[in-house]
Amino acid sequence: MMTKKQLLALFSCSLVGWTILLSILNLLPVYAVQLGADEALAGNLLALAFAALTAGTLLAGWLSDKFQRRKSLLILAGLSNVPATWLMGQAEAFWQVAILTVIVYFLIGVGAITINILAGLFAGASERGKVFGILAINTSLGALLSGAASGAVVDRWGFPTLFLLASAGWGLQALSSLLLQDRPVAELHQETKSIQPESSGLGRTFYLFMLANLLAFGAGFISVLGRPLLMNELRFDAAAISGVVAIGGAVSLPLPLLFGWLSDRMNRYWLILICFLANAIGLFMLADSLSLWHFGISAVLLSGTGVSLGIGPALVTDFVSPQHLGQALSWYNFSPSVGGILSFALAGHAFQGFGMSATFIAGALLTLLAAVLILWVQRAKTQVHHL
Repeated sequence: MMTKKQLLALFSCSLVGWTILLSILNLLPVYAVQLGADEALAGNLLALAFAALTAGTLLAGWLSDKFQRRKSLLILAGLSNVPATWLMGQAEAFWQVAILTVIVYFLIGVGAITINILAGLFAGASERGKVFGILAINTSLGALLSGAASGAVVDRWGFPTLFLLASAGWGLQALSSLLLQDRPVAELHQETKSIQPESSGLGRTFYLFMLANLLAFGAGFISVLGRPLLMNELRFDAAAISGVVAIGGAVSLPLPLLFGWLSDRMNRYWLILICFLANAIGLFMLADSLSLWHFGISAVLLSGTGVSLGIGPALVTDFVSPQHLGQALSWYNFSPSVGGILSFALAGHAFQGFGMSATFIAGALLTLLAAVLILWVQRAKTQVHHL
């Protein structure tokens, strides 16, 4: 069972990471446009960011399994991000922001997956959904805090101040990391019981599950690029653009904990399915949004994929051994990141070629396909257990 001290330290580290990630992400397209980028180039910047995030995730998973020094890795990532994030606010050209964005998001990926691996290793089988649900609260709480503050900071003091505050936040994460407990997997092997219906490798259904997440998160990230650009075209200020993210975070705040708790007591697949369906409805609504309340309701629904982050890692942890948990969780996080890369790389061109409404609708249809894949994975896993 995980101690309260360990859970609090993990929660604090995760909260800092999500708040800074979303503070930057919410307004990065607007920052890029200010530095001379068009919609397609702004999308490519976000794609580049998520490529770096993916690389950091995969590398950290490998380093975790090989060297067993997760606490040190998290501290190093946080401290390295202090100067890198501050320099983003000092950039004078788009290419400078692009380089620094790669560095910052690479380090964010390292930190995020390290936190998840520590959670998976120390959470007992009967509390995994609750633990990952508590950590997933930060997707909503981070959205609330970043949405409420980032736009107001930019409107009043400009982007350099936003990045200065974000860099200070990374120092807080490094301090919180000092409270963490870390042990080699060998010491945890007898304490952690995992179900392994597919002992040879991660299994075909695991990769189908990854594909479902890739589609759902990729579709959701269309809104991350499109919503601020659409609201900017409609003459909303930075505070309003980030404010709708805060609304989504505030309303969805208790859902990760609730869904995580429920997932320890019922089928985790059905809860992920509900999250994906909410995301599809949010994209359909975004396609016809004009007023601030339209964007607010859409943001609430689009938080569904974020809520699923409290269930997916628990599901993965159920089916892999501690020795392979770093690899499995890094690959699980790989699918949303790759979804973001593809989405950001293609969405800007789709906006220009087909319009924002048509692109949002296409994203909704992709999310529905992801929901179908979840049903397929659930059926396949049920058949395995019956053999």
